[in-house]
Amino acid sequence: VSSLTAMERHRLTCPLRFIALVALLVAGLAHVADAEVSCYACTDDPNDTNYFHDANCSTYDYGGFVLHNMFEDYCNIHINDNGYIERHVSINAHEDGGCLYYADHTTCVCKGNYCNTHSYCEHCFPTTATTEPTTTSTPPPPATTKPPTTDASTETTSEHTLRCFNCIGCSNVEEGDTAVIEDEFLACMTAVVLDSGVVIRGGSYEEHPDGECVGNTGTIECWCNQDLCNKDPLYY
Repeated sequence: VSSLTAMERHRLTCPLRFIALVALLVAGLAHVADAEVSCYACTDDPNDTNYFHDANCSTYDYGGFVLHNMFEDYCNIHINDNGYIERHVSINAHEDGGCLYYADHTTCVCKGNYCNTHSYCEHCFPTTATTEPTTTSTPPPPATTKPPTTDASTETTSEHTLRCFNCIGCSNVEEGDTAVIEDEFLACMTAVVLDSGVVIRGGSYEEHPDGECVGNTGTIECWCNQDLCNKDPLYY
C-alpha cells in the first residue's frame, strides 16, 4: 500500500468519503421525517404581526388555526406579561413539559401534534391556591350580583376603552400593585383553572353580558363591563 502514488490513494479514498456523505444525508432525512409536527398557531394580540391573529387564541381549549412543520416536533404556548397569548411551533428542541422564563413572557413546551391547547402553562406558575373538588358542573353566579341591564346600557363603540386587571396566578388584586391594561376592550375577564386553582385576569375584545359566567373544559370564565371590575374573587 505504501508504494501507491498520491493519485492512486486519492482515487481509493474518494468513494469512501462519498459513501460516508450519503450515510449522513440519509440519517439527516430520517431525523427530519421523525420531527414532523402539527401545532396550533395564533395570537390574540392585534399588534403582533409575527403570528396569525385570532381573537379566540386565548381560549383555554383553542382549536383553530394549525401550522404544519416538518423540521420540528415540539409546540409551545407563550403567556405574555401584557395578557396576550401566543401558540406556535417551538423552533428549538426542549424537554416535553418544560418551562422557559423570559423578561416579558413565560413559555411552556409540549411534544406531539396539537398539544399546545387545553393549557395556560399553569405548571409554570407557582401558586398557593388550594383547590377543592367541585360538586356541580353548572357555574355559580359571579361574586357580586347586579340588576339586569338593558340593551342600551350595554352597547359599546369601537372608541370605548376599558381598564382591566391583567395577571396570572393572582388570587387577590389591588390597583397599584397589580398590572392594569387599557385598550379597546369590550369586557374584563376573570377565569379560574379548576384543576390548579390558578386565577387569570385580563380583557376581552368580544362582547359579553355584564355578569356572564361560562364553564368551559377545565375553566370557569366570568365577564364584566366596568373599569377594573375584574377585581373581585371568583367563587366556584
